[in-house]
Amino acid sequence: MSSVNSLRAHLLEELSDLLSAEQQLTDALPKMAKAATTQTLRKALGKHLKETREHATRLQDAMKLLGEVPGRKTCEAMAGLLEEGDAMMNSTPEGALRDAVMITAAQKVEHYEIASYGTVRTYALVLGERKVAKLLAKTLDEEKAADKKLTGIAEKSVNKAAAREWHEQRAEDGMLAKSAAWVGGKVGAAVRDVPQLVGRAAATLGVGDSDGRARGGAKKTRAARAARSADAAASETPGEREQPSKKKPAARKTTRAAKR
Repeated sequence: MSSVNSLRAHLLEELSDLLSAEQQLTDALPKMAKAATTQTLRKALGKHLKETREHATRLQDAMKLLGEVPGRKTCEAMAGLLEEGDAMMNSTPEGALRDAVMITAAQKVEHYEIASYGTVRTYALVLGERKVAKLLAKTLDEEKAADKKLTGIAEKSVNKAAAREWHEQRAEDGMLAKSAAWVGGKVGAAVRDVPQLVGRAAATLGVGDSDGRARGGAKKTRAARAARSADAAASETPGEREQPSKKKPAARKTTRAAKR
């Protein structure tokens, strides 16, 4: 920043700053208008783009009337406002919410310009530069009108639509939470029932306890014995089954007397 040693020098400094601000805004407004969902907002931003180009021309005319050439200066305040607005716009989904965010950003810009144009118009008046003051006053009126237009759009439609979006999203989130809780409860109950169901199945199949295994083993043993008996019976001939078995005669017992 160059040194300022008089009110006139300060006026020139502020005019150069405003010219930079208008040029930056001229680049930013087309993107904002394209991103707008509400038709009235899109039209308002498009209209203000035309006005912004005229504001830059008026500033150059004001400098000529003062016999000066605009200095090369970047308006850091406008750069910061536009950067903030762009970040806010890019972080919100398309719809009424984004429109509300853009109006917030646009009105911050308008309020900065209203304050700045009000100041330089007053400086021009007190310095006796009435033609310059007249040019700046016209721009000031248009900035105030643009701000009022944005307020009307917000209050008439955008704010209510953004609030409705929030309520709908809240209701949807509530339904999802209830559904998740219901599914979680059912899954939890099923998991808790698994051990009991497995125990019942094991008892039915005779698996899983010593008594069941013992009973199963006994049944298998009896079945094997019955099978062997059946096989033995089948292998006997008819004669063997009909004739009784012959017993050998018992040996006579001899006494000592007989031996003698």
